[in-house]
Amino acid sequence: MKTSHVLASILAIAFLLASCGPAAPATPETQPLRIAYTDWPGDYIVLLAQELGYFSQYGVEVIPVHYESFSSAFPDLATNRIDGINIVPIDLLPIIQDDNVRIVMVTDCSDGADQIVASAEIQSIADLRGKRIGVSTGTFGEFLVREMLESGGMTTADVTLVDIGPESVPDAIPGQIDAGHTWEPHTSQAEALGEHILFTSAETPGLLPDVFAMRAEIVENRPDDVRNFVSAWLDAAEWWIANPAEGSQVIATAIGGNPDDISLDGIKIYTAEDNRLTFTENPGTDASSIYYVIRQNLTFSVESGYITVAPHLETIINPSFLP
Repeated sequence: MKTSHVLASILAIAFLLASCGPAAPATPETQPLRIAYTDWPGDYIVLLAQELGYFSQYGVEVIPVHYESFSSAFPDLATNRIDGINIVPIDLLPIIQDDNVRIVMVTDCSDGADQIVASAEIQSIADLRGKRIGVSTGTFGEFLVREMLESGGMTTADVTLVDIGPESVPDAIPGQIDAGHTWEPHTSQAEALGEHILFTSAETPGLLPDVFAMRAEIVENRPDDVRNFVSAWLDAAEWWIANPAEGSQVIATAIGGNPDDISLDGIKIYTAEDNRLTFTENPGTDASSIYYVIRQNLTFSVESGYITVAPHLETIINPSFLP
């Protein structure tokens, strides 16, 4: 799953500079929405909606803006260079300043795409006691590791967390770590080295979603564009679910890639109905409610010290644009 391991303090500086500098000119109603995307399959829906004409059908202009990583997209969101971003809540919460974004829908969820791989001698979660686990600390990866440990009756006090990126996990076993959080293609690399999958996000359904966040200014001043954007996105999502091979081909053509490298394996794409269901219960009692999930994310971020000022969730979560 996508991630951005950016210190909250650095991002806060970007927002501070944006607020102290000259005010940005008002965004005309006719200016296209600039939407960030990376090479995460869930992000590609913006390209599908564009290529299949859904944005045109709903009368909203969109410019997809590609980023190699979301670490570079965050400052652009802070300085109004982009208007919306598809993002993991844990990554979003630390960069919110004065409730300046709105979560308008849930787009997708990791459903097995995130894995904890381990050395051959570790055959159960219990075997991790006293071991070293590699993970990008402060991210959804750490959140997943904590959930895994809890399912085995442990906490992070029973292990040693080592701050390491998912791409480095396979080679770091067993010298630096005994297990670690990663995803494809790194999982296949780990298995080729004799390591194995110990735990996946499929065992925590609904816990690792992506949400679509837009600048509050856009939501407040251009509600029709936001509503049409959400409807076009969800139509494209449902089309891809119904036409997986064709959808991958459309995306591959758009990015100049190979359709065989674009897959929804291990990812649940959210439809309009999925959104209506996940926004039904507030606060909810389990991961079927996005309110519950985001509150869990916030508790983790605050207790871990990654957030010092918590956003007002009732303000930033706004599902009123769902069809």
